[in-house]
Amino acid sequence: MAKYSQAKIKECEEWIMENGLMEHGGAKLKDFFKAMGLHHKTYYQWLQKPEFREAIDRAKQYFKEHLCRELVESLAKSAKGYDHQITEENTEYRQNPQNPSQPIIHRMRRKTTTVHVKSDVAAAIFLLCNLDPEHYQNRQRNDVAIKKDSDPDEQMTPEELAAEIERLEMIQK
Repeated sequence: MAKYSQAKIKECEEWIMENGLMEHGGAKLKDFFKAMGLHHKTYYQWLQKPEFREAIDRAKQYFKEHLCRELVESLAKSAKGYDHQITEENTEYRQNPQNPSQPIIHRMRRKTTTVHVKSDVAAAIFLLCNLDPEHYQNRQRNDVAIKKDSDPDEQMTPEELAAEIERLEMIQK
């Protein structure tokens, strides 16, 4: 069983910074326990100590921010489209006259092809809607304020109500 120490706290923090924990798409707690040599009861006891809890929270936050940054970069790349190189290796063999069971390499060909991955419109829309919601959004917002100079407790007549509905429908179009 692991002993509580500054070195162990630092080791746990670094592991979580690299691998994360389940709530942010990272590793499972059982993997963390195994890697750190901790029993789950020990972990939960250590979480009661503010120093350990803060280190774990810092590591989780770091992993989450790092993951978000990587995902945004990946999504931006997908939204814009990119070139990707594929390398194929092709080896031709010739029969060995001295030892037929071990063929001789006759020719090795390496072919590199550049493939363009088209931009993903859905990724572009998602990025724009989330990074600049004022200018790009999926829903229209209609902010309507009705002002009436008369007494607020007084109700509108059916004619006034019909006229107001017609006015609002015209604004919406």
